[in-house]
Amino acid sequence: MSADIRKRGIELLAAGQAQAAVDLMVAGAKAGDAGALYELALWHVYGTPVARDFTIARALFERAGQAGHAEGAATHAVFVAMGAGGPADWPTARTLVEKAAQTDPDAARQATLIAAMDLKPDGTPAVLAPPEILSASPHVAVARALLTPDEGKHVAKLSQPRLTPSVVVDPRTGRQSPHPIRTSEGTVLGPIQQDLVTHALNLRFAAVTGTGVRQGEPLSVLRYAPGQQYRLHHDCLPGEPNQRILTLIAYLNDDYAGGATGFPKNAIEFRGQAGDALIFANTLPDGRADERNRHAGLPVTQGEKWVATRWIRARVFDPWGMYRG
Repeated sequence: MSADIRKRGIELLAAGQAQAAVDLMVAGAKAGDAGALYELALWHVYGTPVARDFTIARALFERAGQAGHAEGAATHAVFVAMGAGGPADWPTARTLVEKAAQTDPDAARQATLIAAMDLKPDGTPAVLAPPEILSASPHVAVARALLTPDEGKHVAKLSQPRLTPSVVVDPRTGRQSPHPIRTSEGTVLGPIQQDLVTHALNLRFAAVTGTGVRQGEPLSVLRYAPGQQYRLHHDCLPGEPNQRILTLIAYLNDDYAGGATGFPKNAIEFRGQAGDALIFANTLPDGRADERNRHAGLPVTQGEKWVATRWIRARVFDPWGMYRG
C-alpha cells in the first residue's frame, strides 16, 4: 500500500486538491505507511502544501526509516549529522547508517567508506595535509589525494541518475538557464539528495579550506563527455551580497584525456589525478571579484571527466532554498 498512498497523494496535489492530498498523507503516516511518512517529511521540507518544519520532517524521516523506507533512513541520518530539526550528532548518525547497513546495500557501502575515514568524534577529519600552493596571488592551491578513489566513485554513482544538462546564471536576471558556454551534465546533492558519505566529504572540504561547513553550497557534480567544456568564466555571482569567496573542485576520476582546468591570466593549466582537489579564491580582500582567477574547463577529448564542486560563501549559506515550494 505504501507506493499507492504516496502516488495518490502526489496526484491529488498535482490536481490542485491540496487539502485532500494532505489528509490522505497524514492518515497514511498515522497508520505507519513508509511511503506516506517519507512524502509527508519531504513536504515539511518543501514548505508546501504544509508548513515548513524541519523538526517534524526529521521525526517523519526517522519513522519512515523504521518502517523500512531506505531513503527515509538515509535522509534521517543526514539530518542528524547536519543538525537539521534537532541537535547535530555525528556518532548517532553513523550508528544509524551502520544499523541500516544490515539490510540495505547502499547503507552498507556508506558504512564501509566511513569506517575507512580517519575522523574525529564530530565527523571532521583527524589529519589533513596542507594544500600545495600553485599561485600565492591570486590564490590557487591543490590538495593532493583529498578523496580516495572509492569515495570519488561513490559520489559519481550517487549523482549519475540525477544528471541533467548544466545551466549558468544570467548576469542580468539572476536566473539559471542552459547556455553554450557550459556543455556538461550535472546535478546538485542537497541535504535530501546527499548521504552521510557526502556530508563527511563536505566536512573535509571545509577543513581543508579553513572555512565553516555551513558556508558551503550543496555539492555540485558535473560529468563532461568528449567535446564538452565550460568556457572561460568566473564563479562569482552578479549582485550577490553573500559572495562565493572560494571554489573547491574535486576530481572524481582521471581516466580521460583533455579536460584540464585552465587559468589563462595565471598561466596555470591543471589536470587533477583522481582524488585531487583544486582550491582557488574568487574574490579580493575587499570582496570584489578577482578577475585574475577567471578559468575554463577545457574540452574533454576522450572518456568522461567527473568533478564535484563546492562553492564556499563569505557567510553561512542556506542549503534549503532549493526546496522552497
